[in-house]
Amino acid sequence: MRSFSVPGGAKGRRAVVYRKFRGVDFSADPALIDRSRSPYAPNLISDSGGFPEKRPGWRTLQTFSGQINGIFHAEMGGETHRLVHAGDKLYRNLPGETVVLRENLADNRSFGFFAAGKFWILTGAEYLVYDGETVVPVSEIAYVPTTVISRLPSGGGVAFEPVNLLTGRRKNCFQGDGETKKYVLDQKKIQSVDKVRVNGSVVTGYSVHLGDGKVTFTTAPAAPSVPGQDNVEITFTKNTEGYAGTIESCRFAGLFGAGGQGECVFFSGNPSKPNVDWHSQTHEPDFRTDPSYVPDTSFAYVGADGNAIMGYRRMGEFQAIIKAQNNQDATLFLRRCTVDDKGRFAFPLAQSAAGVGAISPFAIGNLIDECLFLSPSGIFGVSTSPITAERKIQNRSFFVDAMLLKEENLQKAVAVEWNGYFLLAVNSSCYILDGRQPRVYQPQAGGEYVYECYFWENVPAYVLAEHNGDLFFGTKNGRLCRFNTDMLEKYRYHDDGVAISAAWATKSDDDGDFSRYKTVSPRHCSVLLKPYVRSSARIYAQTEATPPRLVAEFKLDMLDFADMDFSRITFQTSSLPQGYPLRMKVPKYMALQLTVKNDAKDEGFGIYGIIKQFTVDGLLQ
Repeated sequence: MRSFSVPGGAKGRRAVVYRKFRGVDFSADPALIDRSRSPYAPNLISDSGGFPEKRPGWRTLQTFSGQINGIFHAEMGGETHRLVHAGDKLYRNLPGETVVLRENLADNRSFGFFAAGKFWILTGAEYLVYDGETVVPVSEIAYVPTTVISRLPSGGGVAFEPVNLLTGRRKNCFQGDGETKKYVLDQKKIQSVDKVRVNGSVVTGYSVHLGDGKVTFTTAPAAPSVPGQDNVEITFTKNTEGYAGTIESCRFAGLFGAGGQGECVFFSGNPSKPNVDWHSQTHEPDFRTDPSYVPDTSFAYVGADGNAIMGYRRMGEFQAIIKAQNNQDATLFLRRCTVDDKGRFAFPLAQSAAGVGAISPFAIGNLIDECLFLSPSGIFGVSTSPITAERKIQNRSFFVDAMLLKEENLQKAVAVEWNGYFLLAVNSSCYILDGRQPRVYQPQAGGEYVYECYFWENVPAYVLAEHNGDLFFGTKNGRLCRFNTDMLEKYRYHDDGVAISAAWATKSDDDGDFSRYKTVSPRHCSVLLKPYVRSSARIYAQTEATPPRLVAEFKLDMLDFADMDFSRITFQTSSLPQGYPLRMKVPKYMALQLTVKNDAKDEGFGIYGIIKQFTVDGLLQ
């Protein structure tokens, strides 16, 4: 958008047009950025056509005791269940009903996922499951593996299923012989014998020697009716040192597997084993996912010991494992899933990219088809080289990094994908990567593409959650909030009753010639704005020598018989963009910045373009 001479205009008059607005640019001095971007544009977001408009406001739905640690939605029984982890309690939060489901939980950010028809939650100290009615520790409903089959009363047999990390309970299956009363379990020093079945029926006529791991029957179990078939099943508890709390101490999880042949849940974030993850097991013949069964043989060491796993993302046929930043270890590993001819899964690992790593396990997500994560150097994405097919980690937040990287406590940031945007929240600010606009190829990003960006203020999000296009967040002081996308326009634009201040500022523009003074005369500038039922705008002008000065102010309302305000009556009914002349004079400037602002409650605001006509004066002195 270069300046040009105005045909038929006054001698020496030129014009600069600002249009095709894209987003903010904090990467350089306001005088050096492109005219399509803004050095100051708080609380705007792109509309369906890519033009900036005021973001929706938010409101408090309910206040809880304690910080909001997690907001989860699950579709169960044809209904949407919302769970809220606030303080040390877990609530079911439905319209008109809030019920405490469980108390005395860890007061940490939590992680949840839906699998096997239930909702599963990790708090860093507990692993819980919600079935639509109640919440219990997974250890109470954990799958009990059969560790050995075809065992004779004296021992032996065939190893069958590994021990479950989530419970000490396990089963041994024997073949009775009709003579032997004493049965030897595959473990000694057990805690208890919980149940005994003979030929499918529960029996109680036995005694137990816990230290020797032996069960002595009053009457010897009969031989099976089918030779070689197990007919004695003993369920007992043997707690293995170091197993308790292994999965309960994990902070996050990711589902991955062989698609139609079942998926496993991978768990990590245990602070005592930062580079280790574990996965759940599936059950044949339907390969059913079972998050309540985590075999003790399912662990994997991913990279160097001291470099923590930070999160998972699915990338096509791979699971991306993102680690913390480390100068000596790879920060990206790729996991594949293979299935042998017996239906058994294997998960080989391959080291991928090194260098940039994640800083927050809660600021990892997707934007459309790309894996993004927050690092100490900005928001990065994982891409594939078109030449070598190798994975690369590239910056995607170039336009906001200068401000983002000044934020404190980036390790506490949270992120979510919402309607084609990647929202990252930290310290009541939101940094938005816009996946709905064309990507921009930026030399400073190593020739790779970056996203157009926006910046929001006054969004005190400690956790974020998206559900069916609706955006929710929770605060440190216990407020459950949602953005007003579900409300009519006239009620949408406020933050819990407080006006939203939105603006679009042009670059500090020397109009292509910093060696000369310029002058803007009255009526030689205009703005093109988006109409709303209620809207207004104030225009400020600032030069290199003067502070911002109010130069124009007007209402932009549309006639709406359902919302009449006789103090600002209008007969404007068109929803098409409206142009407004600026009756301002700005004499003898070298560089001029115009700011269009709206900070009124319950008013929309959107901008399509600005045109500035000026005459060229003498050389700078």
